Amino acid sequence: MIRLSERLQGIADGIPVGSRVADIGTDHGYIPIWLKQTGRSGYIVAGDINAGPLQKMREHMERYLEGDEEGIYPRRGSGLQVIEKGEVDTVVIAGMGGLLMIDILSEDLEKTASVKRFLLQPRNAQDKLRKWLLEQGFTIIDEKLVREGRFVWEIMVVETKGCFGTPEDNQRKIETYFQGGEVQYEIGQHLIRRKDPLLPDQIRWKREILEEIAEGACRSDSPQAKERAREIAEKLDSLERILDYVDH
Repeated sequence: MIRLSERLQGIADGIPVGSRVADIGTDHGYIPIWLKQTGRSGYIVAGDINAGPLQKMREHMERYLEGDEEGIYPRRGSGLQVIEKGEVDTVVIAGMGGLLMIDILSEDLEKTASVKRFLLQPRNAQDKLRKWLLEQGFTIIDEKLVREGRFVWEIMVVETKGCFGTPEDNQRKIETYFQGGEVQYEIGQHLIRRKDPLLPDQIRWKREILEEIAEGACRSDSPQAKERAREIAEKLDSLERILDYVDH
């Protein structure tokens, strides 16, 4: 039986039983193999832009599944190009940057909207990804943190029902997500309301990164650098308030 890392297990746990799944950027194919072994899914598209990871995946399938590929469909291609519209209802996109995820989701909006659920695990730019999702009318139904090694990773569970609707509909979803609270996209509202036990560590890590960026911005006298420093100061102040809330 294949054993997933804490990060991958956190993603896999969000896949509903009986789903038709696509794992975009499958790397070594651990999630597809786990889905087949556990019987959680009988139809899994494993997509990757490079041939090497797909070859490695086949080696792992030989090891863990004795070469049984039934129900797993390795495909080489970029993003959602490896699936047809309506072919799957759940898509995993993990281990890549948030901006790249936006590019993947926005390339073919009809295909994106045909998927019921996305499990997203961005390596960076979580704020930009979260903002884009909400502005397009996606519903972020859950967010969770998992620790793997010295890093804390964020997982977003997102559903598409009603996405790409009218600006008024999308604004109502944004207001529902924030529930009248502080509108900032750095930290997920589900994490704040639940006081996720890993949230203080995540906030401190984000704070360290922002402080380093601010230090660099302060070395310049340009208007752009001053504006950037002001934006970072606002984010740091927001993070401090959230940290104070979750620590008490």
